[in-house]
Amino acid sequence: MEQEHGPERVVLMEAISSSEHFFFDGKILRRVLDDITLLIRRGEVWGINGTSMFEIKLLLEIMANIRPYDKGKCVLIERGMMRRKRVILKHVFYIGSSDMLYNNMNVLEFLMFATAKLKINKVVLQEQIFELIIATGLGHLSLTPNHMLSREEKAVITLIAAAYSDCLMIVFNLPEYEWNEVLIDAVAKITSFIRERRKTLILATQNCLLIEKACSHTAIIKNGQLIYSGIVENFRLNYDKVEVIIRDKAAHAMMEKLAMLLPDYKLVTKDDSLMISNKGSEASDPSTIYKKIVESGFTPDSIKINPKTVQNAYEEIMLQHDL
Repeated sequence: MEQEHGPERVVLMEAISSSEHFFFDGKILRRVLDDITLLIRRGEVWGINGTSMFEIKLLLEIMANIRPYDKGKCVLIERGMMRRKRVILKHVFYIGSSDMLYNNMNVLEFLMFATAKLKINKVVLQEQIFELIIATGLGHLSLTPNHMLSREEKAVITLIAAAYSDCLMIVFNLPEYEWNEVLIDAVAKITSFIRERRKTLILATQNCLLIEKACSHTAIIKNGQLIYSGIVENFRLNYDKVEVIIRDKAAHAMMEKLAMLLPDYKLVTKDDSLMISNKGSEASDPSTIYKKIVESGFTPDSIKINPKTVQNAYEEIMLQHDL
């Protein structure tokens, strides 16, 4: 369906297989990507995750039309892509490295330079950009020379430039980058700004917290196959089976005793934490678990109901696909 303000379907991949293969002992082991079908709409923010950084990166290169593919069909913003032709389209802003910033400028100067073509009063625009930098929690970087930024900070500044561009689709293909909480929060704020402007962002990352905080949708690749694609919230709620987290120095001793009282649950300790997970597909009642803990005679330092996380859901889906 196409509306007056432009196409709603931004990426449509149907049974895409890569030209690249994995080789082992001189034999073709498998295609790097095989039979990938994915639909990404306008205004969505997708976090693409998986076990192999190479697979994730390759998928986004095919999506941005800078890497050819072997089989299937890829339509970008209602335009069919030539399988062999590699050209970045004018409505795609591709970020594949953090060296797009000019080293002889500071952050604010670079963003003013990147947005120079916008038909907005320059004083007003500078105020807007400065306010956005502050809102993202990166105000302290606004006058920092670009050459002093980390590669991750440079990438985030490039993402702000992309958000202001007239490109409908932004591809942020840096799965090897490491994100701290300050930058994760900054990306989350920028993605809100991107969605308000009805643009689509596709980012490659192995950081589950980044997907949880910044993305509306996620897709997960394992061994070249798509094992999940959909809304982040549904992913968290359906795959994170952890019901209760107990923190206590005696977590291991507790696990032994509670395992007998909670036969329908899976108990796992990690450092001083005991995680109690539901084995079944039905949601269970955490108050039942709480009663059993009281029955056991233990008084843990803390008990909390697990706020379903992308990290736990990711670990669970990987376990299910190991079977």
